Amino acid sequence: MRTTIILLALFISSAAFGQNNSTLGFHLHGFIPTGELKRDASEIWGGGFGTDIALQIKDTPIFLGAALDFTRYGSRVRKGFHSTELPDVRYRHHNEMIRILPLIRIKPETKGRFMPYMDFHLGGAYLMTRARIYDRDIDEVIDNFVEFDDFALNYGLGGGLEFIIDEHLSLDLHMRSAFSSRAEYLTPRTIRYDPIAETYQLSIQQSRFNSITFGFGIKLLLSELE
Repeated sequence: MRTTIILLALFISSAAFGQNNSTLGFHLHGFIPTGELKRDASEIWGGGFGTDIALQIKDTPIFLGAALDFTRYGSRVRKGFHSTELPDVRYRHHNEMIRILPLIRIKPETKGRFMPYMDFHLGGAYLMTRARIYDRDIDEVIDNFVEFDDFALNYGLGGGLEFIIDEHLSLDLHMRSAFSSRAEYLTPRTIRYDPIAETYQLSIQQSRFNSITFGFGIKLLLSELE
């Protein structure tokens, strides 16, 4: 039964997708806050990396795919005494986001090497603040854990421009505007060490996690499915 389902899925995929212009991309990007997030946490900014795949529906300018990206939007480190159990450590916080964004891409055929496109996406963002503790004597990680996390719905649009190098490779410039449901998060300024309590005090922020990402990368042009 499982084999039958797999073969049926492959048949449907082969019939639906003609991959002359389908791509698999890898990119680096920058991150800046917008809207409520810019108002409530204007100090955050960052960058990261990601990948995306877009499969062309046969004989149309429409592509179906998804993007996966990782962003770090701020870090904070404190060195020295933290407690009797942690007398001399480097305690680092990283504020990070992982997004999974299914997308619809519109990319019409062009006669030249430049191919503009527009994306519509709807997915989710996992926001987290990770703590990593290093022993300063041996510079070794002695603990690593998620201090705080939350999830937000993401939707929005983006666009880009591909420059075709050859039949296998293209360069890509892109920008993506994301709107978000309300989420709770931390920033470097909202993480404060209390020497009396010998612990960190976390001032949790809440707002819509709206942002713009922009970047560049390369895309592999996938061969046509048989």
